[in-house]
Amino acid sequence: MQENGKYLYGIVGAVDGFPALRDGRIGIAEEKVYTICYGDLAAVVSDHPVCKIQPLRQNLNPHHEVIKEVNKRYTIIPMTFGHIAKDTDDILQVLKNNFSIIFQELKKLENKVEMGLKIFWDVDNVFEYFLKKDRELENYRDRLFGKASKPTSEEKLELGMLFAQKVNEERQQHTNRVLKALDHCIVDVRINKPTDEKMMLNAAFLIERDKGKEYEEGVYRVANLFDGHFTFDYNGPWAPYNFTELRLKA
Repeated sequence: MQENGKYLYGIVGAVDGFPALRDGRIGIAEEKVYTICYGDLAAVVSDHPVCKIQPLRQNLNPHHEVIKEVNKRYTIIPMTFGHIAKDTDDILQVLKNNFSIIFQELKKLENKVEMGLKIFWDVDNVFEYFLKKDRELENYRDRLFGKASKPTSEEKLELGMLFAQKVNEERQQHTNRVLKALDHCIVDVRINKPTDEKMMLNAAFLIERDKGKEYEEGVYRVANLFDGHFTFDYNGPWAPYNFTELRLKA
């Protein structure tokens, strides 16, 4: 009888019995989650047919839930969604072929977690907000739309470019304030691209697992540096998604 394929959630240091999820059928399709060990490494897996798996909610949710649960107790290198190995031997081969880089990555991330922080401009219209606070931008707009002829496409483009410049300058200024205020309690940081115009900061911080309260207090102090035109969304702890870039060899 052919062995089931193995869906790979992530890799941890080898643990005895994997007590965190021993009795939990929280994997994709409610399969039991367990580990396949090779030396000091362990792949976190569940059984799954060898086939293309669709990124649907019923699959994505358990993928992230397993990683979240494991991360509560262990340092985990999370895999991106959709990794399915043919069988146990394939998993063991991956661990063997990548043993050194995986082990080094786990040591680098040991007892650390990721925290997310997003800051938004809490205004109805970002452009109008900047017009009110930036005289150069306001004057440029007034010159374009105050003359007898309509602004050309090039002039509108130049206005848009000036607006983008002002937004980026303020983003950088506020980002520097945040980083300076949190520097005492973070190990590393990744600044990701904003996902919409109102997002001022989209950051991921790597912190020591036992520094969560210190980090939270730091975020509250940072929030007090900003006026009522900003809202904060901080979340975590997560597995260190933004701080590992493993390229595993089969």
